[in-house]
Amino acid sequence: MSRWIWDAFHRETPNQLLLLRRTVTADAPLVSGSIRVAARGSFRVWVDGRFVTHQDLQSSAPGADAVTVDLSDALGDGVSVTLVIGVHLLGIGTHHQPHAVGGLLVEGALVDATGTEHSLGTDRGWETSVPGGWRQDAPQTVWSAGFTEWSDRTLDDAAAGWSGAVEYPDEQIPTPYDRTVVERAVDVDRYRTERGHIPADEWARRALAAPTRAAAIVAAGPIREAGTVGDDGAPRYVLHRLPHQLVGFLTLTVEAAAPATVDVAFGETVDESGWPTATRQGIAAVDTVVVPAGRTVHRFWNRRTFRDLAIVVRSPGSATVHVTFAAVTADRPDPEFRTGSERYARMHAISAATVAVGRQDLYEDCPLREGGHYVADARLQAVFDITTTGVADTSRRSVRQFAAAQDPDGMIAALTPSGTRHRIPDFALQWVCQVDEHVRLADDDDLLAELRDALDRTMSWADARWGATGFDADGPGWWPFIDWYPFTAQALQAALDAQYAAALLAARDLAARAGDGPAAARHAARFDEVLAARPDVVRHPHAAAILACAVDPDVARQLVDPTVFDGFEPTTGYFVFSLCRALIVLGEPTAARRRLDEHWGGMMDAGAGTWWEHWSPDATVDDQSVCHPWSAGPIVLLPMLALGVDPFARTEASSRFTPVLDDARVHAVLHTPWGAVRTQVAP
Repeated sequence: MSRWIWDAFHRETPNQLLLLRRTVTADAPLVSGSIRVAARGSFRVWVDGRFVTHQDLQSSAPGADAVTVDLSDALGDGVSVTLVIGVHLLGIGTHHQPHAVGGLLVEGALVDATGTEHSLGTDRGWETSVPGGWRQDAPQTVWSAGFTEWSDRTLDDAAAGWSGAVEYPDEQIPTPYDRTVVERAVDVDRYRTERGHIPADEWARRALAAPTRAAAIVAAGPIREAGTVGDDGAPRYVLHRLPHQLVGFLTLTVEAAAPATVDVAFGETVDESGWPTATRQGIAAVDTVVVPAGRTVHRFWNRRTFRDLAIVVRSPGSATVHVTFAAVTADRPDPEFRTGSERYARMHAISAATVAVGRQDLYEDCPLREGGHYVADARLQAVFDITTTGVADTSRRSVRQFAAAQDPDGMIAALTPSGTRHRIPDFALQWVCQVDEHVRLADDDDLLAELRDALDRTMSWADARWGATGFDADGPGWWPFIDWYPFTAQALQAALDAQYAAALLAARDLAARAGDGPAAARHAARFDEVLAARPDVVRHPHAAAILACAVDPDVARQLVDPTVFDGFEPTTGYFVFSLCRALIVLGEPTAARRRLDEHWGGMMDAGAGTWWEHWSPDATVDDQSVCHPWSAGPIVLLPMLALGVDPFARTEASSRFTPVLDDARVHAVLHTPWGAVRTQVAP
């Protein structure tokens, strides 16, 4: 029986790269075989030194969730085979990675020419080693996204020696969750359109003035790229500027006349001097690899994300670098939206690119700065996903992941998995709404049955927070978050009360769907109590939008006066989406289209390649993420406005409104609880 194994000396070492090997010797040639791999980190497989595969796993489990790797094509006709698996463990507790020890579990066998199987299952018979060229003490790239990668490939053979693996005690076996992303090759070199150079003395000045900057890493020697220099004799670097941000794995093919150091700087944008920077915060994000003379192919272990990529080569001789990139995202059909409007086509394409970057094993709020699976972000990303592709597997996994991280009192963690503890009370309320939207859009009664107890615990927690002054969001370490907006105390309280009311309606409908009439009646009565106690909530635009999106259109039009939104300028695409949908519910789709044009059109004109975390025409400084999928609302708003259908409505009859994108050249498809809705004639 296979066991989880790791290295005895580096059980909890952050940024650990470990090699694990098993040699099989048979009496007849080994001709076929496969393995199922579960790893606590990214892993690669080699057979007798031949590279077989790379898999990006944050964690996994044996059985159905394991990754199957066919070894047959890598086998020769020998009777002895050495299998090596390298596992990279991030190991630290961050916004997207819980603190963990490393681990590998392998099931499978090689088969010889006589049909005899030779087990490759992990046990104490495996050996482990730490690569000599891997620098474990490299700094973190950004405050929560992991480590700089630094690897000296000239030391590939300088391993620290092999030692026996150790097995995990049962209580330390890694917690599973699966990963269902696919890789797609991207031709990065086609965007190599900008070349620049900075004289060596300028690099040195930067290194002395700001030693934490990217320049500090590349200031130590001659800077070359393809052996070229500028007109003034200064060496060059190459900058790749992509149309939009990507996330995935970078591979360099280096041809060097002498040993060379290659620095790779990546960012979401560039700073004032044209150097890549993360989230406009001047954060250095630079990976380094040292290569020997000759040809070296190096694939970085860490998943990276960038729109701007700079390559710098330091070498006493000439060197050329070819860049390839494998973008990763959950496998999906393309959303269907075509239009003769170049502006709307571009807006939709930016939305699709933003959504794809954040749709990984779970929904990530942004790829570089945090990479966190937050409730509010995931809720929007899930409805964007299901309504435009018809695929609900990531949404289902997201909902279950939050349920698994529920506190004993019923509160839902704002972020999971994570090595940090975030508690945002209104996000716990939003989780109930997320479950309701998933169950309705995916017709997932099995998941509803599974989560009934968790839902009851969350609503019991929420009901206990309701009092004479409204929903009490004050707790130890809690942070109420509705939007990046300068709320007054009254407006924030109104928004919290509206979110509680929305959760009550979601819980009511879920209970009714599950056949629990008494629970449905109880939630409905509390909803009426909230509205009676706080009739003023609809005077505040955030609260009015939240409530309008939660109730049926006829009720919304009785409760909310659309003029409450006059002069209201939310700065996040996250809440502009809610505002646009509220306007549609209130019978104002033309106003929703105007808001779409103003916010996303303005951001597009400001140079967005993916949608930013927040934006306003008045902003002078924006230090937030410039790729934030919660801002990708046009991916569903555009087809909604074209088709005249609201897929989030509770009945088909109440979902219909007059289309306001009625150009005959528009073709759109939306997936709703009543089936796919599409334009009648494609252009």
